[in-house]
Amino acid sequence: MPQFYEDDIHVIHGPPTTRPLSYESLGVEILETLQKLSENAIAMIDIFTEQKITYSELLQKSINLAVALEMLNCTGQDTVLSISSENSLHFFVPVLASLFNLSIMAPINHMYTIYEMEHVLNISRPKVVFCSRELLGKFQYLKKKLEFIEYIIVLESSTTATAVENMDELINRVLQGRKITAKQFRAANGMADKLIALILCSSGTTGLPKGVAVSHLGIQVNLNRFNDQQYEEIQSEQRKITQQNVLGLIPFFHAYGCLLTLSNLVKGNVIVCMKKFEEDIFLRAIQNYKIEVLFLAPPLVVFLAKSDKVLQYDLSGVKSILCGAAPLSKGTEEEAIRRLKNAKFRQGYGLTEMTLVVTMFKVDEYRPGSCGKMAAACSGKVMDMETGRSLKPNQPGELCFSGPGVMIGYYKNQKATEESFTPNGWLRTGDIGYYDNDGYFFIVDRLKELIKFKGFQIAPAELEALLIKNPKINDVGVVGLPDESVGERPMAFVVKQPNANISEQEIQKYVADFGIFEELEENRENVTPQPKRKIKKMAKKLKKDVRRIKKEIKVQLAVVAGKPIKFKWTVSADDMHEVILTNTTK
Repeated sequence: MPQFYEDDIHVIHGPPTTRPLSYESLGVEILETLQKLSENAIAMIDIFTEQKITYSELLQKSINLAVALEMLNCTGQDTVLSISSENSLHFFVPVLASLFNLSIMAPINHMYTIYEMEHVLNISRPKVVFCSRELLGKFQYLKKKLEFIEYIIVLESSTTATAVENMDELINRVLQGRKITAKQFRAANGMADKLIALILCSSGTTGLPKGVAVSHLGIQVNLNRFNDQQYEEIQSEQRKITQQNVLGLIPFFHAYGCLLTLSNLVKGNVIVCMKKFEEDIFLRAIQNYKIEVLFLAPPLVVFLAKSDKVLQYDLSGVKSILCGAAPLSKGTEEEAIRRLKNAKFRQGYGLTEMTLVVTMFKVDEYRPGSCGKMAAACSGKVMDMETGRSLKPNQPGELCFSGPGVMIGYYKNQKATEESFTPNGWLRTGDIGYYDNDGYFFIVDRLKELIKFKGFQIAPAELEALLIKNPKINDVGVVGLPDESVGERPMAFVVKQPNANISEQEIQKYVADFGIFEELEENRENVTPQPKRKIKKMAKKLKKDVRRIKKEIKVQLAVVAGKPIKFKWTVSADDMHEVILTNTTK
């Protein structure tokens, strides 16, 4: 085993931000910015109900809630609030209130099972939980088990009386008619790099989610990047005159959706809010609201690249597509570009532990398959996982980063925090990638997701990129299935194209024709086992674990390399979003 000796010789630095960082709390900055916007300007519109909220309404409601929470002694860094909801017009009222009074906000995935919700609630231990009406039953049940939850507040107002207060009722009860204008209100202040703003759930790729504590400064860094002219996708004089419509489809509880939406609220744009993805509504929203910049995750880009429905709508107004949250194969990227001829395509890379963005493209930059160069105010290196040495261009290794956006740590988990950093203080991502001679980064795969086949490492991303090229396949996710004889066998979950007919055997032959496993077999006797086929494709396992397989059971096939297998699909009685896979192979 080589001796581990970390060095920082080969380090890539991003450019400085065009706007200097402020070390005031984020609430102070946001309050000042929102006060300058037109009172009647629309902040958000619900695509399903066509309800709207103006910037003046959003700001006033957030101020009222911040004051009400302070009067209930729910303020400061000793207080954690939580929110769990579909994307809605009300979501950012508690978020802004928490930034104004320096309490900590912990968003929770509304699709979590009861078990997962209980787990993340036990991490943050919120005093107040804000939730949508649909989730009220879940949180009433959890409140009985978790004594630290003092209040459950429903986000939406209703004419129907319930035993649980909604947000408007709470404000009216506590303030008792007292009015605090935006000019009278003062947001609490403090050192931005020391204050926790959000506790975001980690991706959970190495187990149950952890609570990622991100600072006011970390969020400010990312808001600056989103609003930085060197990264702006649409730069025109018209931007200064009118608002831009932005699709609010990425989940608000996620770092990507939360910070992206905050950024656009600070810009004064209109968030066209979608609480769930529906194909025709998604396409109609892009067409009718004249969306110019699309912020998407890979499954949505796959949809744009593969679905025939896309051809039924006029998407010519889309000028730019920015994809994040997971890598995307070069082939899918190119197909999406062919479909949306007027749009530039950009990928970015980030992680919750870095408060989102790490690499991105400037306006005049592009390299197919790459996720961009180091973002402003961020530094990175590629580390040899055995020796700790920093690697030169075109040498894959573990990606490590540093900068003011790095998390404060995993909330109340010192051990996990320490394990996430190298001895020299670099955040370890668990992602494998490399940068080329020009400083463009490419992601290979998750370190933990590599499939160990006969002693060799196979990236699920490589197989996914191969399978998604098949015209009969709409979507795919590859995982490793334990097998005593070979270690692990790649297992593909396949979603067929509508009306397509493809069998397990056809898929196995399609993969076999590329000779991947034969190459591995041939290299078995090599002194340093390495597949001849270099993994340089920008792709990653789609987040298609059992939580994400919807109750409609759209996944029709489970295919295992070199071995027939059958599965019984059943829907969990406890959670309609969970599908139980039972191996029925005899």
